[in-house]
Amino acid sequence: MNIIITGFMGTGKTTVGRLVARQLGRFHLDTDRMVVSKTGKSIKSIFEQWGETYFRRFEKSVVKEICRHERKVVISTGGKTLLDEENFIRLSETGVVFTLIDSPLNCWERVKKSFNRPLLKNLDLAGFLALYGEREKLYQGLPNKINIEGLSPEKVAEKILGFLASKTNGFEITQGRQKTVVSMQRFISLKARDIVEDKQTKLFIVYDKRVTRALEIKTAEEKVYALPLEATDVNKNLQQAEKIWKWLLANGVRRDSILISVGGGVIGDLAGFVSSTILRGIKHFHLPTTLLAMVDSCLGGKNGINYGDFKNCLGTFSLPERVIINPFFLHSLKTLDLSTGLVEAVKAGLIGDTGLVDLIEEKLDLIWKKDITTLEEIIWRALQVKGTIVEEDLYETGNRKKLNFGHTLGHALEAFHNYQISHGQAVAIGLLYSLRVSELLSLADSAVRERLKNLFLRLGLKIRIHGHRAELLMLMGQDKKATEQGLDFVLFSNSSGVIIKNNIDQKLMLEAMEEVIDENIDN
Repeated sequence: MNIIITGFMGTGKTTVGRLVARQLGRFHLDTDRMVVSKTGKSIKSIFEQWGETYFRRFEKSVVKEICRHERKVVISTGGKTLLDEENFIRLSETGVVFTLIDSPLNCWERVKKSFNRPLLKNLDLAGFLALYGEREKLYQGLPNKINIEGLSPEKVAEKILGFLASKTNGFEITQGRQKTVVSMQRFISLKARDIVEDKQTKLFIVYDKRVTRALEIKTAEEKVYALPLEATDVNKNLQQAEKIWKWLLANGVRRDSILISVGGGVIGDLAGFVSSTILRGIKHFHLPTTLLAMVDSCLGGKNGINYGDFKNCLGTFSLPERVIINPFFLHSLKTLDLSTGLVEAVKAGLIGDTGLVDLIEEKLDLIWKKDITTLEEIIWRALQVKGTIVEEDLYETGNRKKLNFGHTLGHALEAFHNYQISHGQAVAIGLLYSLRVSELLSLADSAVRERLKNLFLRLGLKIRIHGHRAELLMLMGQDKKATEQGLDFVLFSNSSGVIIKNNIDQKLMLEAMEEVIDENIDN
């Protein structure tokens, strides 16, 4: 994971970058210096001979080169580098961006005698302050802002290093003899021994093979075994579980061994299922790596695998012993991955924290820019909702059924589309459908549904999708939550919030599908 440092001119990006790199034992790159090295000319000369447009074009090629080859460096950018959206997207997908913020007068004091900054040409203090004013809002829109006013470069570097290795929150949920300790910890490399107390027990790590590009996983230790997996929903089945069982047994798994899973919901479900069945149960530690997993599937102990067309129909209720949430895993996610993960947070907000939906609507730009503090707050609040419900009803006999809000049609859509649509997209459609059913039952008006439609459109998600209504109705009837008394359906009431209702008329359910299912489009 790269560390990227940006900010207005005079914030000390290069000096701070060198100090951080030295502390982490990494190489330091400076985009301005890379341009100078490749052109053989100073930045001032480039501006004078060819102009700023040429410089920015060359700067963009330097950014592309860094992103193609580097995943473990500290990068200091030029002052305007990350104000270019393309540059920002590229660099932010390789690591965490820090934005240094200082007062304009402090910045001026550092740069006023500089002769190599072309943007300072013919600028006095008033002109500099005007330039700062023009860009201030842009820098305030960047993520992970570090206030450096009054701090030496050494203190700024220390502040960044502290940010990279802090534990920000923790709580426990207990159900009978089972307990999960949840912690929110930041780290830039995973050393398996650092997260367990027993330094002698065997550790088995199953991980999504894509994770190693996002965060280094160190396994070159005695009694540490690692198995990369293809983490797709179609692989969440008995064959994949059997592969892990065989691997564990071949490497001498014992009752005191620990299975550590690093990945999204697929990896977490598989590892939870395997850990609860091998040798009648061994400890399971889970490190979720997607926003969807962090806000929902990592917590609760529902370990399901698919069988044929039946999603999550084989499984166990077994809480992981530890859940460790490291938001730095999210830096490599695309915007759409973040959007689909936010759907489960929206669901949690509707169930137990309406302010969470407000937060997502207000801070969406910062979420997409992967502002760590904002992401942590969303994850934390969503988990608080789920943790309270799980602790009350681990085995889903009552209140926990509310967590299936939007999932009945959502799971049917996933099966219908052969798991080629994302879980978050399917649940988004399912939530809109449940709200429409609620309206037809005179439980709610259209205000909440319209609000969610607008939010999902902002998230880049579909609000209508292809499907055959009769087939989807049949798939919903096969839902694993169905009983002899019928299907428990989660709805929304203006007066009572999220509620559970049984045996809804099928004609009404088909009518409600007209809102979200289009049999004439193919998407």
